[in-house]
Amino acid sequence: MTRIHRKKITTSALVVVALAGLAWAFMDYRSWLSLGPGGVPYNLAGWAQVTWFRLWKHDPLDTTLFDRNIGQPGDVRGLGELLARAGPRPHIDPHPIPHRQRDQHGDEPARQELKQVFDDKVKGDALLLTYRTSQFERRNEAVSLREPDKGNAATNARGEIAHIHPSDGSMHMTLSPSDAKKVIEAGWGELHALAGQNGRLPATYMMIYSPRNREEIAVAAQILEAAVTYAAGRPVKAPSLADPTAP
Repeated sequence: MTRIHRKKITTSALVVVALAGLAWAFMDYRSWLSLGPGGVPYNLAGWAQVTWFRLWKHDPLDTTLFDRNIGQPGDVRGLGELLARAGPRPHIDPHPIPHRQRDQHGDEPARQELKQVFDDKVKGDALLLTYRTSQFERRNEAVSLREPDKGNAATNARGEIAHIHPSDGSMHMTLSPSDAKKVIEAGWGELHALAGQNGRLPATYMMIYSPRNREEIAVAAQILEAAVTYAAGRPVKAPSLADPTAP
């Protein structure tokens, strides 16, 4: 085989690889867009950023990242026993941002009922909680501490507690290490694939799967209560604004 022939074969192979790469990029970009906006620009630059982040993903079911913090100061345990979630875990899209599940979504009535659970919690603990735009999602409203500086510094979440993703009904919450481990082991959620990475997200920043029925909405409410307990650094009694004895 002559040098010219070898060069032609090499050039052809590079062209095939380049075309395959472009085809993958085009399909992956369209798949990413289908997730909807998240915490990065909703354009080609955002997709490129997320593609880079994919190199740093870790196992979302691996709790060793925060196991050493269980039982340490700030690890407020808010959850009792959790029944195991029925069925397999949902399929989570490989793009870490936005972090979304692809199947097993709750229907619209279930999502409205879940939203009511969040609204009732904020209203019931109005001295402690409020809604603010999520610092992580940058679009969704997040349940947050009114006074983040008075919250549990161990959360590393600057007062943000939880938010719902309207597109799929899943949620993000920051839980205590003990409660995060319990939620993962019972199958109700998993860590964000970038949790604890370079200070971007808290080590226990996690997805709670979309509730599919009222029983699962009740579990989500229980986990939300635990997230508020962790953020506050203590159990919360839901004081009323009109209650003169409220702390």
